[in-house]
Amino acid sequence: MKIMLIVNEFPPEKIAGTAMATQALAEHLSGRGHDVCVLVTTPCPPEKQQVIAEHDYQLLWLKKRPLRGLGWLWRFIQTLKHTKTFQPDVIQGQAVSCGLIAGVVGRVLRIPSICYAQGYDVYQASWWQKKTEIRWGCSLPTRCLAVTQNLKQAILDIVDVPVSIMPHAFVLPALSQSREQLRQQYGLQDDVKLVLNVARLEDFKGQDVLLKAWVDIVVANPKAQLWIAGTGSLETSLKNMVVTLGLQDNVKFLGFVPQAEVHALMEAADLFVLPSREEPFGIVLLEAMAHSLPVVASKVGGIPEVLPSNDDVVLVTADDVQALTQAMLMMLANKRLCDDNRAYALDFSWDKQVQRFETLYADILEEK
Repeated sequence: MKIMLIVNEFPPEKIAGTAMATQALAEHLSGRGHDVCVLVTTPCPPEKQQVIAEHDYQLLWLKKRPLRGLGWLWRFIQTLKHTKTFQPDVIQGQAVSCGLIAGVVGRVLRIPSICYAQGYDVYQASWWQKKTEIRWGCSLPTRCLAVTQNLKQAILDIVDVPVSIMPHAFVLPALSQSREQLRQQYGLQDDVKLVLNVARLEDFKGQDVLLKAWVDIVVANPKAQLWIAGTGSLETSLKNMVVTLGLQDNVKFLGFVPQAEVHALMEAADLFVLPSREEPFGIVLLEAMAHSLPVVASKVGGIPEVLPSNDDVVLVTADDVQALTQAMLMMLANKRLCDDNRAYALDFSWDKQVQRFETLYADILEEK
């Protein structure tokens, strides 16, 4: 089967994002014998070429538009050209904006198309985007997918179209070191509790709330460490906040961390916390649970339907510092290993997810 994936950014340069999901899907589909082409709607800066690993799928970037104001039309024309050359059986847009291009090109060339809504593209859309890009991007393709029921409802509030649920998935890398070895490598003594947060440093991720709650955690656990992995526009203000709160000895900003290293950190940690104000899915929560970590997260977006209901998961109201503090204290007082969390999370591995996509593609082609 020949599959074209359209994405707005590549290769993955952030801890979160559709680029990571696109890379994983392309690798797993090509690994199962499919002919895959990843088409990136933005030009490729020269520095990106240096970080692109070898792959078994085609990887193409659109050329820079010659004139301002030609954005969407220019992307459409180039996508049409590449699609004619590649001749895919299915075109899949990895966000609603990409789904719009996939839908139009698919209709012109009579190729089945898919819009795979990721969450923020819908939740953070302006009034005008909802009336145009979201409405058309979800209705023109042959199929529309959403990562959660919560996101599906958000789409249905904008446009009445059939929407299927297709959750996110993750790759669990094999680690060459044990938890004990990793903690020793990171300089963590046995009596040090490590709390990990992996997310972009943006307002909707809620790290400011986490830092406020961390003050009382340090009072109860003076050696406790909070490590925050990620980059974003709030990096400077959050670091200043740490100084203001007097938490310099108990908080570390790790910056951008490669995905393999993220999993090593999860293996070494005692608790994972994601205090988001907005979260379409929260795949990083499942990654943490795959390492048998207990989880504290906000009760927002798709998180409540993604996470299991058990004693190793606590959901709190977003922006509630006291509730977040109490949840972390409770979890840090418990034993770390949560085998139920691990078993639940592994059902979202890419080994299983790629089969779901194969079934979807086969169904679409059968209907053609």
